[in-house]
Amino acid sequence: MSEIVEKALDLIDTFEVRRARDVEESILKSMTAPIVNGIEQRNIIECFSERYLQDDQDGSLASFVVMSPTNIPLVFFSLRCGELFSETQVDKMKIGYDAIIALKDLMNGLCDSDEKRKRAIAALQAAKDEGLSPDDCLPLYWKKQSWKQDRKLESKKDVIRVLESYPAVELKLFGINESAKKYWKSLGLPKDFKMGETLFWLKGVETLKRMMKYVGCKYVYLFAADNEPEGQLVQYYRVRLGFRSDSNLAANKPQFDWESQFLFQSIDELMEGRDQFMSKMSK
Repeated sequence: MSEIVEKALDLIDTFEVRRARDVEESILKSMTAPIVNGIEQRNIIECFSERYLQDDQDGSLASFVVMSPTNIPLVFFSLRCGELFSETQVDKMKIGYDAIIALKDLMNGLCDSDEKRKRAIAALQAAKDEGLSPDDCLPLYWKKQSWKQDRKLESKKDVIRVLESYPAVELKLFGINESAKKYWKSLGLPKDFKMGETLFWLKGVETLKRMMKYVGCKYVYLFAADNEPEGQLVQYYRVRLGFRSDSNLAANKPQFDWESQFLFQSIDELMEGRDQFMSKMSK
């Protein structure tokens, strides 16, 4: 690690992650919003410094600002409790269950006739056609009562049926104070170490890690404010911050985020990404 980078990292260690409600409101509103597609997204600052500030004061959301020793706000973000889930598909669960029974019968030599063997092979083929691997099917064997009960619940509108649910935290409005870039440049870090990315890995992830001392969490997720799945913000979150999309997981999406793109990563992936980033900085 070069002496310049080491000194800059020592300085970053002195940056304070402060609750937004403890920062003067005038400082929050004075921030310059991130530039997306050449346009300052002033609405992000207004949302963070007004609506989210009220939510932070009420306790329904926790908002944070990374502050320099000279009291310059660098990046901001909010966290709130959430949950991810995989949707239940009763018919697909039945196919997976039948497939694992067929596999067990074949392995145990219980298909003692051509007809039984054909039925078993057909069950395995049906699972394959649904994109189910043996690893996907095995948990469904233990959920026999679950999918049978789901059949009974299909007509009940007050029941939302999911296959699995996972503890998660939602990252909201992660952004940079555009006007702080001049200060960031003065630190002398290599050009590759962008302010938002660096402070996400060194300060944002640190905040999440502290949170996990008190609550269980398997995933962190967000809604990128892009109309298109390949928008500029989506690519930033994917390439720089390690988030991804996967049709197997979903989240309840509020009206505010209807047109936004859902992205997530596991806590294990997040910590691995932080280690990789630190390794890159040390070279």
